[in-house]
Amino acid sequence: MTTEMDAVHDRAQRQLGALEDVHRQLQDLRAVGTGDHGRVRVEVDGNGTLLDLQLSPGAGGGKGSRLAEEIVGASVRAAIEVFGRRAQIMQDFCGEFEALTDTSGVSMEPNRAPVRPIS
Repeated sequence: MTTEMDAVHDRAQRQLGALEDVHRQLQDLRAVGTGDHGRVRVEVDGNGTLLDLQLSPGAGGGKGSRLAEEIVGASVRAAIEVFGRRAQIMQDFCGEFEALTDTSGVSMEPNRAPVRPIS
């Protein structure tokens, strides 16, 4: 039984490592969007939350509504980029985690009569 428990423990450690790795990747995820010929620059995190906004002189051409459009446009472009990268990270993680949870060929039953009813 020790060998089986070691196998379960090792698999759990690999699964935990994969979860920690994907968590770090998502926490570190950032994207930058620009607008108004580089006079508007935004940075967003992996959730699309605005982290930084930089405006250069002349941004929006002195018009508040144009500046707002440039900020929103840059933010949307950054969010689209970061969401695409986040989706790829999660797709890779799901494939990896599925392989780590594969228990084919490994019995989870104790070395005695099965505890589940047999039909």
